[in-house]
Amino acid sequence: MDPVLIVVVVAAVVLVVGVVLVVVARSRSRSRRAALRSQFGDEYDRVVGEYGTRDGEKELRARLKRRRELEVRELDGGERDRFGQAWESAQSSFVENPSTGLRDADLLVQQVMRERGYPVERFEERAKMISVDHPDLVERYRSAHRTSTDVEEGTAGTEDMRQAMVDQRYLFDALLGGGDAARTRRM
Repeated sequence: MDPVLIVVVVAAVVLVVGVVLVVVARSRSRSRRAALRSQFGDEYDRVVGEYGTRDGEKELRARLKRRRELEVRELDGGERDRFGQAWESAQSSFVENPSTGLRDADLLVQQVMRERGYPVERFEERAKMISVDHPDLVERYRSAHRTSTDVEEGTAGTEDMRQAMVDQRYLFDALLGGGDAARTRRM
């Protein structure tokens, strides 16, 4: 067989194998991207917008890995009842003094997270773990946290605090164990 023909055939085979590998790699990448989009919803777009596609997806995969390492548990009925009563107290405090009620609600969300096994030391770490388990609520949580910070600075209005209390309530109910839509009411 002609050596030139052999080189051409080998080159063609290498080219075909290379194209197949690229197609497979892109298909896997699209599949991973779709899985991340499905898992994180709007949080995917926020993180990719902040970090770029490659680094953003790396960040989201790191969150998933970190979350799998945690031993998050469900609350038992007694714990849910106790936390539910504490929420009612925070809500009552809110009526009398919105900033105190909001602070109490924020602390209560942290207590539920701690009790379930989430990290609670830093807000951003809490938000990252919430984005894994409750991606539909993480932006509400961030918004409530910003309002709490504004309260400390004296720049939050009553309507902002009311919305933050509602946002905290959605997350609180989800953390309590699925939440009870009938109990989550607008204030």
